[in-house]
Amino acid sequence: MRLKDKVTIITGGGHGLGKAYARRFAGEGAQVVIADVDGAAGEAVAEELNRAGHAGWARTTDVTEYDSIEGLMAGTLERFGRIDVLLNNAAIYVTQKMWMGRVEDCPLDEWDRVLEVNLKGVFMCCRAAIPVMKRQKSGKIINIASGTFLNGTSNMPHYTSSKGGVVALTRVMARQLGDWNINVNCMTPGSTMSEEVVTEDVRKRRADSAGRRAFKRVEVPEDVTGTALFLASADSDFMTGQLLVVEGGGIIH
Repeated sequence: MRLKDKVTIITGGGHGLGKAYARRFAGEGAQVVIADVDGAAGEAVAEELNRAGHAGWARTTDVTEYDSIEGLMAGTLERFGRIDVLLNNAAIYVTQKMWMGRVEDCPLDEWDRVLEVNLKGVFMCCRAAIPVMKRQKSGKIINIASGTFLNGTSNMPHYTSSKGGVVALTRVMARQLGDWNINVNCMTPGSTMSEEVVTEDVRKRRADSAGRRAFKRVEVPEDVTGTALFLASADSDFMTGQLLVVEGGGIIH
């Protein structure tokens, strides 16, 4: 029960790794708020947690709309009275039909779409949560980046740039928020088999990633959630501004 009664917001918590974080945090005693643009998926995760005897609540949230984010924070405060952890997981990735190609061919609207969700969405969620955490003089912000920031990629310039921006933003906020006892850290899951529907393309992508790792197997959500739990718990209280790479040795950082 490392997160007993800690009020935790997880964006993109209705699917994939977001759902895995929600399950792990709830199992450790957290009161979990599932914020997802797919309201039905978020409700399904909350109901699952509640049936298991945990505390789950869903709020339909679009991280590209600041009014929606403010509604999330206000609703969380009204229901639980505080915000202890914000896990910024919502993002656009290749499994959501993201454009892939060269920088000079990247459509301008596609660049804006990915940066708006993956970087601006993180910024706006932090912007809305920070005043609450400052009043509490405590809080944990966990941002999800990507190993593409460290290695670079040959076909995802907008995605890679967005995740590099998340790392930079994490470091800035860590410097700014230490006086209020707010921890801001970042982690990079590897290519993780977290989809509800596994296509042949997804299976091949995961297998290719596994072959480049020190641990030559496909990464699964259980390989990732423990690191998020560490960053959310008291075990990381004297750690801020850091980037943890959870890729099985695919990247040695």
